[in-house]
Amino acid sequence: MSESVRVCVIGAGRAGMVHARNVRWHVPRAELVAIVDADLERARNAAEELELEKRFFPDLESALENSEFDAVMITTPTFTHADLAITAANHGKHIFCEKPMALTLEECDRMIEAAKNSNVLLQIGFMRRFDPPFVQAKKQIDEGMIGKPLIVRTLTRGPGLPPPWAHDIRRSNGMLAEVNSHDFDTIRWLGGGEFVNVFARATVNKAFEVQQTYPDFYDTAVVSFSLSNGTFGLLDGVCPADYGYDARAEVVGTEGVLVIGELHSVPLRRVTKSADVFEPRIPSWPVRFATAYQAEAQHFVECILNGKQPQVTGMDGRKALEGVIAANESIRTGNPVSLPLG
Repeated sequence: MSESVRVCVIGAGRAGMVHARNVRWHVPRAELVAIVDADLERARNAAEELELEKRFFPDLESALENSEFDAVMITTPTFTHADLAITAANHGKHIFCEKPMALTLEECDRMIEAAKNSNVLLQIGFMRRFDPPFVQAKKQIDEGMIGKPLIVRTLTRGPGLPPPWAHDIRRSNGMLAEVNSHDFDTIRWLGGGEFVNVFARATVNKAFEVQQTYPDFYDTAVVSFSLSNGTFGLLDGVCPADYGYDARAEVVGTEGVLVIGELHSVPLRRVTKSADVFEPRIPSWPVRFATAYQAEAQHFVECILNGKQPQVTGMDGRKALEGVIAANESIRTGNPVSLPLG
């Protein structure tokens, strides 16, 4: 067994730098050896911060030719994931791929097949599965502490819009994919069943200027689910949500309820004689899920070193995307959509 895992991070944007900093400084037995970004100046700046000297590249092919590594972490726009993952797999590199897994189910299938054929691991970046409150909730559900789950409610509300390319549903699958992919996975994971029916509604309530360019764009959505075991799921998403980052869940069972997550960042409240109540809000997802991001990267490295399959597989990524695609179809037609999709 190797002493460490050499990692190349693909994408030096916000998510990429979260992963790169973790691998560089916070994940034992992981070694950050290269960073890739099509914007070479951004790659250069990232390499300087990460103390990588000149180990920055404009594309994966250049990195493969000029550096040695065991695994990649893909954090680029969704429509690039499949080609990057398949190229990495064909070169024998283990793959960590940020959500959403890909743009289409066919791309997901190709990624899964490529990883299988090359005998490399494929882990999807659903970090909530590594967040201590969510992990504890799943443990208590599995131990029967609230009985059988009846309803799983989950939400993600982001303080700012994703990059412009994500506004085009044809290149991103919309806000439900880019912002709420975690909710689709959380409902499957905590609910313990597969999606069998999806009904969704969406509209534009805030970012009207985006809709002028992309008529299918929405910034507010609600989705309801029926799962294969009889559990119901509900999610809502608002982006942008001006009050800050918000990611919470609730599981109602036959014998109790679990409430996961908080609105405030620290257990501190200030009350003044003017009747104002102030609690520090959570500013962003890197702050809320800092521990989870480190834990999922650590899990990826340990799976490689120990030859184990990751807890979050390519099939989990595919199932979440299938739910997103069904929800978008429901929004388009106004009708419920049955799963699995044809």
